Amino acid sequence: MNPQRTTITTPALLALFILTLLAPTLHAEDRVTEPFVGILLHEITYDQPRPLVIRVAEIDLSAPGISFLVTPGNGDPNGDEPGDPNNETTRQTTLEFLKEQNAQLAINASFFEMGITDTDNVGLVVSRGEQVSPFRGDWTAINIAKDNTPSIIRGENDTFDITHPPKGVQLYNAVTGSDQIVTDGQPIEDQPDRKFFTTAHPRTAIGITKHHTLLLVTIDGRQPGFSEGIPLNELAQLMIELGAVNALNLDGGGSTTLTIADPEPRVLNFPSSKDKEGNPGVLRKNGTNLAVFARPNPDYQRPIESPSTRPPAQTQPEQPPTQP
Repeated sequence: MNPQRTTITTPALLALFILTLLAPTLHAEDRVTEPFVGILLHEITYDQPRPLVIRVAEIDLSAPGISFLVTPGNGDPNGDEPGDPNNETTRQTTLEFLKEQNAQLAINASFFEMGITDTDNVGLVVSRGEQVSPFRGDWTAINIAKDNTPSIIRGENDTFDITHPPKGVQLYNAVTGSDQIVTDGQPIEDQPDRKFFTTAHPRTAIGITKHHTLLLVTIDGRQPGFSEGIPLNELAQLMIELGAVNALNLDGGGSTTLTIADPEPRVLNFPSSKDKEGNPGVLRKNGTNLAVFARPNPDYQRPIESPSTRPPAQTQPEQPPTQP
């Protein structure tokens, strides 16, 4: 255990959030482990107002050994052409990226164009200082500086020029979300006419707390009776209760994946993408993933997997199939 570890998210706090947000008859559980120095993993399940399985990686950005890597570009140049270059990254599953980089954690990140192997990413993507994909429209990005300082940034469309904050941020590792769901501790406003906002989907989110902590969150969905997903307003409230003062909604749906090497690489959640027989658990090849590097916790023992965090009568394959 790291004696200098300071956490702002405890099992009691998460349980309080769940119990106050949901029905009094709710059965809730938060299983907490610390597989790496500076990283707490939460596996939260509850059954009201619908079945949900939530996973949270709470990362102390000041802990020794913590670093990050966003999927690098594949070398496709923009040249002198204006606008967003296409085919910037080569798609791979989050598990493939974890293994390739010998990382300890990895999560899917930015939205991307489906249907092609070498894909165009939606919004800013930067990989250890390498500019991969420029800002797009008003989509908001998160940048993790070389010293692990995180910041929410916006920029001029089709460029790498930051417009907010106006100065002082050096692009290092950056990914983009569709919505800033928490801003200065306040949730995104309801958008009842927007189906993407109001429908329960699998979700991936990233958040910054005021205690120099980064939150990586997945919520499984589209699996009735197991985990049905949440709309964006609930996701925003969840991120606030986890301690986020700013948070982004990253690519979700069938892309939602959280992986770990403890030490064997494996998938923590249960993705909603399906095989030809209609069974979920298939890993999607994503355009951008975010890897986390950390030192192993010598006191960690890999927990016995809980049956409640796998769909009934289904098991996750050791080497999940992939789909384009």
